[in-house]
Amino acid sequence: MKRVFLSLAVVFLLFSWDVSAQRNRRISDIQGTKKVSDYQREWVRVTGIITARSRNGFYLQTPDDQVDKNPNTSEGLFVFTRTEPSAEATVGNLVSVTGTVTEFSPRPDPNSLPVTQISMQIPGRDAVAVLSRGNTLPKPIVLTMDDFKPNFVDQLEKYENMRVVVPELTVVAPTDGRTEETTGRVSSNGIFYGVLKGLPRPFREPGFSVYDFFLGMTPKDRDKFTKDYPQIGRLFDHNPERLRIESIGQVGGRPINVSTNAEIRNLTGVMSYSFRVFSILVDPDSPHTINGGSRATPIPEAAPEEFTIAAMNLERLFDEIDEPNSYDPAVPTEVIENRFKKFSNAIRNFLRLPDVIGVSEVENLAILERLAKRINADAVAGGLEDPKYTAHLLEGNDPGGIDVGFLVKSSRVDVLSVKQYAANERFRNPVTKADQILNDRPPLVLKASIKTPTGGKLDFTVISNHKKSFLGYNDEKNAPAVRLKKQLQAETLARLVAEIQKQSPGEPIALVGDFNHFQFTDGITDVMNTIKGTPLPKTAVMFSSADLVDPDLFNIIDLIKDEEKYSYTFEGNAQVLDHIVINQVFFKYLNGFRFGRLNADFPEILKGDLNRVERFSDHDVPVAYFRFDPQ
Repeated sequence: MKRVFLSLAVVFLLFSWDVSAQRNRRISDIQGTKKVSDYQREWVRVTGIITARSRNGFYLQTPDDQVDKNPNTSEGLFVFTRTEPSAEATVGNLVSVTGTVTEFSPRPDPNSLPVTQISMQIPGRDAVAVLSRGNTLPKPIVLTMDDFKPNFVDQLEKYENMRVVVPELTVVAPTDGRTEETTGRVSSNGIFYGVLKGLPRPFREPGFSVYDFFLGMTPKDRDKFTKDYPQIGRLFDHNPERLRIESIGQVGGRPINVSTNAEIRNLTGVMSYSFRVFSILVDPDSPHTINGGSRATPIPEAAPEEFTIAAMNLERLFDEIDEPNSYDPAVPTEVIENRFKKFSNAIRNFLRLPDVIGVSEVENLAILERLAKRINADAVAGGLEDPKYTAHLLEGNDPGGIDVGFLVKSSRVDVLSVKQYAANERFRNPVTKADQILNDRPPLVLKASIKTPTGGKLDFTVISNHKKSFLGYNDEKNAPAVRLKKQLQAETLARLVAEIQKQSPGEPIALVGDFNHFQFTDGITDVMNTIKGTPLPKTAVMFSSADLVDPDLFNIIDLIKDEEKYSYTFEGNAQVLDHIVINQVFFKYLNGFRFGRLNADFPEILKGDLNRVERFSDHDVPVAYFRFDPQ
């Protein structure tokens, strides 16, 4: 009995200490001017007007007549409730909230900036008390160009969790979403990216991540990194001028589906932070208007003295069969035929029937042959000459069942051979120490001959590629294996090109496909420079390679205008993942280049619109034009 009384006394004392430890704090004091609150882990009581509700909390802001007048301290807080907030947390209520000050960073990305919030963790202790209802919301902060000068990653922290309005916003990456492969149903997640009107479109730029350099390393680590890689070049600042727009981030929000280049006026919401970028959770009653946006336009037709080579990522083209020992889905025939309709429309009417198309993310030869037949039939039905596309694909090693292949317009092109390269090449995984397959999707080499208008022929080689993705590239555990694999795959392809150039020095060679890397180094791997034969030195990149190619190759991307250098958008940054690289022999035949702008600038929701060509994939299509005679 004495033990029971003693235990109750201890609980009472702890509870009494906890209550006495609680303090009234102003929101601006909790936010402060630092990245981390001075009151972290303190149990506090704060008062403010509820400005927004989300699915796991609500936003609180100081009334306008009580702000501290310091422009560098935010007057907003997110209150984390974990589940749907209670009825007390109604927008417009002035409330008193009791909880613990915490700094939140997502577990998968500890290098992200932390978000200051109040966590309501203990039922019966933490609570929301309504002081009054129906209050006018604090006036939103108007974002201006001055807020992005200078352009730092934490420049908008002074508005964290506060109401803001963007007078004029230009969309720089379209609304994302989700497609169910087995039903074809498409849904929007309401998330897109924009910048203040007048700011340029953000692109992925060369260099090591500023987040990983400053937030992911200790000062000692940074000193060693700088010493080991003195030539690594500039840091990539992640384009902090980007704004992530979450149109359904608030309860009651409606999805906004927009294309790149659309202009939005008076977009109003609450400033949050996620995915290494400041985000605006749009108010359900935001008074914004939307105008314009990108439209799909056909590329120029090839002239009689030209032929074209393209690269198309078909984004997981699977058949009806669920293969054993594979992660492939079984897709209904109706869904497949709907996808064929969009592919066929794109190839015939917008890409102008390229002579050779290197394709990626295709399950097997049979479904690629079905696609070829559909294109041919649609062309004839539309009054065009039968292109007589033939399909070519050899099974690779991908655990998800996707491969690379070719569609070849046999009305003009003769296929001499199709061979797979380095399918059995292996490497030692530095994490697991296991001996593993290197090339999930081995390079596929097409040797072909095209008829010239004068009755002659031109022999050439095209290599179809789909390299290792960035998945796991920055994962603390798996990054060494992923990075090494990407670099070794580049070396394999470089050796293949070197071998062909040695055996056939006058042979035109083109490397096409989804290389899953930028045209420059990110300071970690040097994929495209290694493939071209222009690798950076050990002091300029973490994973370096020897020079394996001579003569060097040309990446056609390097020759076009900077504003056109993208085939994909990721988290609002335009970037090139799809390339056409040619040797010096083929360079003499080069006569032009275009991207088929059919996917990267358009919202996911268009994937379900069979009357629109846009968004048959998430990658744009590079197309190179060649003359039959060198120049």
